[in-house]
Amino acid sequence: MSNTIELVDDTHCYVCGKANIHGLQLKWETKGHHTKAEYFPAAHHQGWRGIVHGGLLATVLDEAMTRLAWQLHGPAMTAEITVRFFNPARTGEKLIVTGEVSHAKGKLISAKSEIRSHQGRLIATATGKILKIKDPIT
Repeated sequence: MSNTIELVDDTHCYVCGKANIHGLQLKWETKGHHTKAEYFPAAHHQGWRGIVHGGLLATVLDEAMTRLAWQLHGPAMTAEITVRFFNPARTGEKLIVTGEVSHAKGKLISAKSEIRSHQGRLIATATGKILKIKDPIT
């Protein structure tokens, strides 16, 4: 018996899925090797009162990288992610999320992403390695 996984976009992704009424439904604008979205965190996205949960910020950073890698190179999954937090993000504050794919070699794609407040204050950054999935994983 073998385990396989097929990567299918059924529009229910928590971050970008249009059919996920409980998700963030971020709309990405992609130009070349860069992508950008606006994120308006609500009170139900908080950890501490008025502060966006760091795990949610990490999720959005991951999406910026992996979604872009998928668009440029086909089916892909996160293999590694490193997140650094610089400043707290406030609920109700407009955040700008960007992602960039720097290069691909073999099955690995290197990428980075960041979140800034709409005034330009750096909130968090991420670097990652994305794994190209050409065939089902067995």
